[in-house]
Amino acid sequence: MASPSAPSGGPSDAPRVVTSRIFPQLRLHEWILFLLLACIMAATNIYTTLLIGWSETGAIISALLSMLVLGALTHKKPSIFTINIGQSTASGGGAVGFAVATYACVRLSNPEFHPSWPQQMLLFACLGSFGALVAATVRPMMTRYFFPTGTACAVIQKTVTRELQPGEKSRPLFLLKLWGSIACLAVIPTRIKLVADEKAEALLRPFTLWHKGETGFRISTDPLFYGIGLIVGHRVGLGMVIGGLLAPYVIEPQLMGGPEAGAVGLWNRWLAIAVLTLPTFATIALAYVYRTPADVPPGFTPGRTSFQATPRARMLWVVATFVAAVGIVLLAQQVFGLPPFAALVTMVVAWPMCVVNGRVNGDTDINPVRLLAVVILATLTFMIAEEARTATVLLGMAVIGGTMAAVAVDMFQEYRTGYLLDADPAPMLSVQVIGAVVGAIAAIPVLDMLIGQLGLGPGSKLPAPGVVVWSTMGEAMAKGFHPSHALLVALVAVSLAGCVYAWLTIWPRTAPWMPSLFGIGIGMLLPVENSMAIFAGGLIHWVVKRFMVKGATAEERAESGAHVRNDIMLAGSAVFAASAIMSILLVILVSVLAAWGQHPFYIAG
Repeated sequence: MASPSAPSGGPSDAPRVVTSRIFPQLRLHEWILFLLLACIMAATNIYTTLLIGWSETGAIISALLSMLVLGALTHKKPSIFTINIGQSTASGGGAVGFAVATYACVRLSNPEFHPSWPQQMLLFACLGSFGALVAATVRPMMTRYFFPTGTACAVIQKTVTRELQPGEKSRPLFLLKLWGSIACLAVIPTRIKLVADEKAEALLRPFTLWHKGETGFRISTDPLFYGIGLIVGHRVGLGMVIGGLLAPYVIEPQLMGGPEAGAVGLWNRWLAIAVLTLPTFATIALAYVYRTPADVPPGFTPGRTSFQATPRARMLWVVATFVAAVGIVLLAQQVFGLPPFAALVTMVVAWPMCVVNGRVNGDTDINPVRLLAVVILATLTFMIAEEARTATVLLGMAVIGGTMAAVAVDMFQEYRTGYLLDADPAPMLSVQVIGAVVGAIAAIPVLDMLIGQLGLGPGSKLPAPGVVVWSTMGEAMAKGFHPSHALLVALVAVSLAGCVYAWLTIWPRTAPWMPSLFGIGIGMLLPVENSMAIFAGGLIHWVVKRFMVKGATAEERAESGAHVRNDIMLAGSAVFAASAIMSILLVILVSVLAAWGQHPFYIAG
């Protein structure tokens, strides 16, 4: 899927050499818009990661919003390179938002953990900058690989910036406005309630699909989940439903009446970790066995321009890398109590792992950030003295590696987009770093606000499945993991069976029919009603593709299928982003009104 792509030109059309600019040439209103988008995507990713364990850096939505807003402000279509800079800035904030959300694992493990906002902001600004700079060291190598999201962004940016025929409308912008507006209105009655009662339902209650006695399940009405389902498809949604039903209908009946009857939650959590670790590694490895080569999309001619950095620019990046590294070492000690040498070793170990994650993402569009954190927890714990080996310290190492990987892999996606568009990579790096810094400043208050209003972890309004995995691993490494014999056997069995199942999800003969393994693991940590809504969105995705793809020949069907997939992805991304943004705005509104002593409505679970 990721065989290197040679430049389209021959020896007679050698690339022209251009000196790179460190910063892009943007007008003031463009800077304001792009930085605002970085803050919005950071906040959105915190909310969605804590709610469902899934995030979107917002590259596609940011590109479309940049086009929409700039076009409205100036009545002039911005260039494709301006839109690319906007996408890169916003994605930097989105990547840091995801990292800050996973950092909540420390709060879940230790509710008394409350370092100052400036310390946290500076730490994540340094981590985000360092991750982007790590990506820059291997940019020429990584841009040759496919990176599906980065490639799709290049296609969409080229589509929205092309000159339209008289009377023609931009279909991507139309889909963004239509489905974004619908989602903004639909999410309001699903997120508010009118009485201060934790058990009170939202104005628009979940639908009860089946109920008998104390058992049954419902489907959420929140459009955010349907947007995710439109993006990920029915296989992921079905896997999540299966995972959600395992605890009440499989695990609990097996433990009932035995010595571990009260440990259903513990079993469910550790079995979810078993599903999400070794079998996920197997999925990634097997993806290479069955991969298919990916070419440069039609209409793109990368490699026409060779951008050369000046000595001054190189020195600037070296100094920035050193400053970010020193900042991480000092701030990790203040925030987590992590010894300086341990922070330094973690960065050194995480650097090549970020490159490996990028290579995996380039082929599969999967960024195994959580697996990197698990690897760090499993291999570097020995560095911490036993008397100082707390969950907070160990999770600090996971946060360092996870944030580096989140930002670096996102930067690889941006570099792929820029490579296809023949854009200068130096300004992309600059704005990614700036976006990460601004995103870190916005993310910390948003995290505290969301946790304060909605809670954190199982049983709260923010189940935070990824956070649960990290905190469970950190606590086990700190205190020692001593499972019962039955649980240990179950973990081994699930891991081995999961590896076999991973092969079935990749093997071309069975792959179209197998529920997602990742979906099963995440679904085990989420309310079933949320998973049901994602599955419903995935079913809509499947039905639309089945009936909208047309063509008499295989080539015509392939072209039609590509257009349909892009439309579904755009609609799903618009619903997902608009729902998340509106949900956060409602939380902010409730917080502001509460500060003034007003309580006209509350946030529903």
